[in-house]
Amino acid sequence: MGGKWGRLLSAERIVVGLEATRNREAIRELAGVFEGDVAIEDYRALLTELMRREEHGWTCIGKGVAIPHVHEDTIRSPRMAIGTSRVGIEFGAQDGQPVQLIALLVTPKKHQTQHLELLAALSRLVQVDEVRLKLIQAADAAEILAIFGAINK
Repeated sequence: MGGKWGRLLSAERIVVGLEATRNREAIRELAGVFEGDVAIEDYRALLTELMRREEHGWTCIGKGVAIPHVHEDTIRSPRMAIGTSRVGIEFGAQDGQPVQLIALLVTPKKHQTQHLELLAALSRLVQVDEVRLKLIQAADAAEILAIFGAINK
């Protein structure tokens, strides 16, 4: 998989069938894919910042999607993780829907413009009903990678 998503996402950073049922548990579970990643200088600091941001409730964008994101100096290069839940996760969404798709984006502080561009592109992408539903219904990481790969074409 090439393109911008190919540089951010790999099979190791995809969790199909998150077990968590609440927002903070789900973020912690998904962020676990970054533990030991060479791009993440301080995994504990990353988790702390993700939880701090979640307290403000800014990550749920509706339609069953949340995009937690962190923009920190301790991140060496951009990374993305995708998690899905068939049963749904309670995020306190304004539309009342449980979250079934989490796209976790982490970028270095020095890449502020790239962070905003990726966040905007990701938000637009998951607002497309067909794409969002395919991602939620994907059976495994390979299927999710294929969906992102097809977007670049």
